[in-house]
Amino acid sequence: MQLFAYNQIGRPDELLIWVGILGVATPPAVAFEIHGQAIAPSAQPAVFEPLGDEVRDSYDRPLNHRAIFAFSWPATSERFTVRVSAGDQCVTLTSKRLPGVLPAKNADSFNLLLSSCYYQPNDKSQALTDIIKAIKPAPDFTLLAGDQVYLDLPSLQNLPEDKTRLAQTLGKKYQLNWFSNPLKQPGLADVLSHGPVLCVPDDHEYWNNFPYKQVQLTNTHWEKDRNNWRELATRLYERYQMSPAQSAGFFRQDIEPLSMLFLDGRTYRDDDGTHMFNAQTRTAIADWKNDLLARKKNQQAAVGLLSSGQALLIEKPGQWDRRVADMEMINYKDFALLKTALTELFAAEIPVLFITGDVHWGRIVEGKNQRGNILFYEVIASPSRLIDTIGSDQINSVKDKLRDLFGDPKAFPKHPAAPKDLKEIALANLTLDIKHRQQGDHVALLRFHAIPGGLEFSVDYVCTDPNEKKRREHSSSHGPYKLVSL
Repeated sequence: MQLFAYNQIGRPDELLIWVGILGVATPPAVAFEIHGQAIAPSAQPAVFEPLGDEVRDSYDRPLNHRAIFAFSWPATSERFTVRVSAGDQCVTLTSKRLPGVLPAKNADSFNLLLSSCYYQPNDKSQALTDIIKAIKPAPDFTLLAGDQVYLDLPSLQNLPEDKTRLAQTLGKKYQLNWFSNPLKQPGLADVLSHGPVLCVPDDHEYWNNFPYKQVQLTNTHWEKDRNNWRELATRLYERYQMSPAQSAGFFRQDIEPLSMLFLDGRTYRDDDGTHMFNAQTRTAIADWKNDLLARKKNQQAAVGLLSSGQALLIEKPGQWDRRVADMEMINYKDFALLKTALTELFAAEIPVLFITGDVHWGRIVEGKNQRGNILFYEVIASPSRLIDTIGSDQINSVKDKLRDLFGDPKAFPKHPAAPKDLKEIALANLTLDIKHRQQGDHVALLRFHAIPGGLEFSVDYVCTDPNEKKRREHSSSHGPYKLVSL
């Protein structure tokens, strides 16, 4: 039996503990302790259900399960440890309740860890989790902003067409990342073990450019195979990553003056470029905008934080690229909802911070209105561990060897660089300026404080390359940046 647990994000009044158990047909009873004191769930007893990987014993009983337990928060504002026991095994995790209000400048900052695009096969030396555990100050909230797993990689893998075997193959990739500690493999277990954690899906939770068929992925060529893959990937995402608090397609929580909205812009996508959000998410975008406008009208500080699995400031892919590379948010008619909401907020001089991953480079962009007031920042962190790309990796390696002959090698020859300008990109008549470009494997820590009329934040880009010298040279801090509405 193998045991793992982590603190999924929940509603403000609930502490959610996800518990996964591998290798038994009937999961044993689970016990919980905080600071050595036994605690009991505050709601109905959680019921274990299969993880969805179709791993079964000789009696056709599923062997891998998960359950989500809900508790009241302990009476402390400090980080605390939870001990989870089942059978003869136990694991520990830590958590810290999100505050209702951002701390003032004379207090410790509120710290959000932003990470995306984790490819487990490339995490074999100096594990990512060891680097993240050393980050100071410690994160209070972890956002995994898409591509926590790569179900479609390696590109030339021979995925089975049989639905049961496909479920087992895809499920194994989740197991490597979530149960990495008991499996003694690199993975996300230690990152997940310091909650609360919110996971936002993107295409590789399904397949590249989901839901569109891809030439290199034979299991997407036929509708029946796509439907099987979609069903299994959705089930695995829901049972490993999705908190009940985001089951409607979004997660909303306010930490005054910050109003945060995290969107699932991938699971509900159609294949004609109309909808990337479900109806509930579209309503949530309008509610988020209206709540911010109401705060401003009531002379309260109001700052929005918006996030999804893709970048906001990106060139619109053409007809060819949107099919063979990736459909961006701007390709969908739903994008008008975001554009309209942001335009209304900026017209009222309510600032917004957008955070995401996906693009395999990092960047900070600042946006000012025509009066010179700063109303927008976009912060991107991607990847934490870069994927392999057959063809271009080999070409880039050869090019770098040639550059090395002339004493000019690149630090990250396989990583793309962030665009140098934003000439083809517009957002609500803002003047956009790139403040920082980040290359190589990395994560970002955003540190927040409340200030009169709004907030200020700084961004620490933490290089996660296995090479210590590169980590020192390519880690940097930026800011503080201010966003105020009064």
